[in-house]
Amino acid sequence: MVANQDTMKRIFLECNEKYFNNSLPTPSLKTFNEINVIGRFEYFNNKKSAKKPITGQTIFMSDCFIYPKKDFVDTMVHEMIHYYLAWNKIKDNETHGNEFMKMANNMNEKYGLNIAIKKDASSYRLTKNAPKIIKNKKTSKSLFSLNVFVKPISHIITALRFIKII
Repeated sequence: MVANQDTMKRIFLECNEKYFNNSLPTPSLKTFNEINVIGRFEYFNNKKSAKKPITGQTIFMSDCFIYPKKDFVDTMVHEMIHYYLAWNKIKDNETHGNEFMKMANNMNEKYGLNIAIKKDASSYRLTKNAPKIIKNKKTSKSLFSLNVFVKPISHIITALRFIKII
């Protein structure tokens, strides 16, 4: 599966029904072009309304990979846990704190998911959107081009092996 608007919306709706009892309003769903992070959730606190505790809620997924469906679902549910905690004003002691881990472990056990903080993405195929490997003419070493800066390929291999999910 490739992260795009249609796929993300379909999987969000399936996961919302199956794991969250349709309790989460559909957020903005967007892709981003990063190879070292595969998912992210963002929002703004809404102090003006008790009915809508947060606004601007957005789930992002990297469009650099072809995900196995199970990993796509696990990543979506990971981001949805962040969303659920924020939407329900459940305070946590850190980004992947006690409340997050309690929900993740419960869902892993109850539904056979594999919600984790890091994913082994070494077997994921790259999409055409993934940054391209380039040659450094001075050193003849392969480098990975990421937007406006260049990283040595050794750093990227490590990033590809275990990618952080925020």
